[in-house]
Amino acid sequence: MDIDEPTADADAPEPAGPRPILRLSKDVVNQIAAAEIIQRPANAIKELVENSLDAGATSVRVVLKEGGLKSIQITDNGHGITKSDLPLLCTRYATSKLRTFNDLQSLATYGFRGEALASISYCAHVEVVTKTRADGCGWRATYVDGELVARGTGLADPRPTAANDGTVITAEDLFYNMPQRKRAFKSASDEYGRVLDVVTKYAVHNPHAAWAGTALPDVSTPAASTSRANIGLLYTPALAAELLEVAPTTLEPARLGAKVEGWVSGANASWSRRGGWLLFINHRLVDSSKIKRAVESLYTAYLPKGSSPFVYLSLEIDPAKVDVNVHPTKAEVHFLNEYEIVDGIVGAVSRSLAGANSSRTFTVQTLLPGAETIERREPVKTHKPAPNYKVRTDPTNRTLDSMIAITNPSQLGAYTETEVGASSYAESSIAAAGRPSKRRGVDPDETGQSDDRERMWDADDEPRDTGRDVVESMCEFESIGSLRRAVKRRANQEMCDIMARHAFVGIVDRDLCQSLIQHGTQLYLVDHARLAAEHMYQLALRQFGALGRIRLEPAPALRDLLALAAAADPGVAAAGLEVDDVVDGCEAVLRDKREMVDEYFSLSLADDGAVQTIPLVLKGYTPDLDRLPRFLLCLATRVDWESEKECFESFLRELADFYAPRPFGPVSRASESEGTDVGRDGQDDDGPTDDERRHADWQLEHVLFPSLRRGVWAREDRQALKQVANLPDLFRVFERC
Repeated sequence: MDIDEPTADADAPEPAGPRPILRLSKDVVNQIAAAEIIQRPANAIKELVENSLDAGATSVRVVLKEGGLKSIQITDNGHGITKSDLPLLCTRYATSKLRTFNDLQSLATYGFRGEALASISYCAHVEVVTKTRADGCGWRATYVDGELVARGTGLADPRPTAANDGTVITAEDLFYNMPQRKRAFKSASDEYGRVLDVVTKYAVHNPHAAWAGTALPDVSTPAASTSRANIGLLYTPALAAELLEVAPTTLEPARLGAKVEGWVSGANASWSRRGGWLLFINHRLVDSSKIKRAVESLYTAYLPKGSSPFVYLSLEIDPAKVDVNVHPTKAEVHFLNEYEIVDGIVGAVSRSLAGANSSRTFTVQTLLPGAETIERREPVKTHKPAPNYKVRTDPTNRTLDSMIAITNPSQLGAYTETEVGASSYAESSIAAAGRPSKRRGVDPDETGQSDDRERMWDADDEPRDTGRDVVESMCEFESIGSLRRAVKRRANQEMCDIMARHAFVGIVDRDLCQSLIQHGTQLYLVDHARLAAEHMYQLALRQFGALGRIRLEPAPALRDLLALAAAADPGVAAAGLEVDDVVDGCEAVLRDKREMVDEYFSLSLADDGAVQTIPLVLKGYTPDLDRLPRFLLCLATRVDWESEKECFESFLRELADFYAPRPFGPVSRASESEGTDVGRDGQDDDGPTDDERRHADWQLEHVLFPSLRRGVWAREDRQALKQVANLPDLFRVFERC
């Protein structure tokens, strides 16, 4: 058997000789150094917070977007930066804290290399607004790649601006020029947790300053506090109550020049979450594996296996014995006499534990003899939302006014029968009431809503809506099945969630059909007429062949209704048609189809042409019967009677439009567009009465909107919703005020 010998890749070029050594450009050097110092948003926050504390700030505010990857903003009330220093602010190795190398031996500040802001400017867009107490105004400067650049004004010099005493540093689009670094981050929430850990530890160690954050709601402490009080605010009050103080102790022998103090947990408390180890050496947050292992080994005699202590220690050592320049992010330091200092720290913690752990507290429960053993239940963990994400409305709540139905004034009294001419209702004699009234009656034998096909909504699972769940009728028509499947295919989960759990807020404009609803922390302006039209179409389609009936008593004449609608439609006159010809044609179409529309849509026409019943789509909801003439005219002219599927769909769409809540007044949309005010009886009208408005508003809030929660909504329906407010954004606005 032949074996192929491995061959070298023909595409790999053979090096001709040693590659030349070239000096890297300044930009490449700075970007490499920046990526080493600013490894993630938490490193940038740490550097900026330390600068604020070095400036003597007593108030530090942190604002984040997307965990710091999108935007970081640090605001303090420190000394500020003079205008003359701004050109050098983001220059590498430019600092106000160091002059000679020997100054490291007496360093008393956090920063010293002058690399933090320079590194941030090489991987983000930096803007600084600062003001000293001596200046009359603040100064704004923008930096890119360590250089002061122009922005908007065409000048690279700092620009005067309104500002408070202190400094505001904003870094946007962190790692915008390092795509590989940006893709390596797990998620914005993970980076948020790291930033929260850093800021929390500095807030514990610096209780003299007030800490807060617009997008960092988990950190909020007052000024002039104490470390123990801040631990109670930032961790848990129960933990703060169990802490033991490590009193300020000078470590022996005195030649060490070290002092330690802090707070540690006792035997009755343990800390299982991340962030229970806080070590500051000369007020600098650092990691020391030797100190951590030594202290944790001490706790093995006090805590059960698997538990961890909470330890906050502040160690002060003579700066001449500490080397702070050993790590790019200053996360580690080296100091002399390390083992002796570790032993002294362990001794100080041990003395605090020994003097306070003579007894332990246990919680037990004793069962009486013969009592049945009670099954242990796991405690239900509840998560308390932040104030800017707390939802204060509940769509399941029911108000008192929803239990008191308001009757439509047009449903009271009997219809006044009058002699009507062939022209229209406008020429008929009107009763003393001024308007013909309608009485809505539902025929219990013809509703098509039998008890075996209805069920009440489960109060535990769904909000207490007015009305009942509409059960899908049995239908063997392929066209109806196709229309129903099309509705389900268009369903959009986001839109369905919004409508299923919304809370009605109120009506904004009746004429524009606009209302407000709330879902979660968002407030939406909705077109309730458009939503109602789609919902009524789905309800009517679902009940095809089994729609309920609204009986009109006495029954109006079909021809008179068509005459009223045709006379008010400007399209008839524009087309050069006679009203009587239009009425004759429409009446003939509807009379010819009366058996079908009666069987499938519950629209009943008598032999003499009277309209006896109209469809009942939503139980408890009465459509505006003054739009009935227009509805009948549209049925005769807009429904495609030739094709089965198109016939059913167009009929249901017209029915849904008839049920959609429209403004009071005109009979037709055409008269609305022309601005005419045609009354309900065909004559000039003063508009709806207060009782009619109250009834329309009541059934809109307590009948229609609760029913909308059960609809199937498509992505296109999202256009009927417009978000107008967001609770977290409102919190940001008010906090700026």
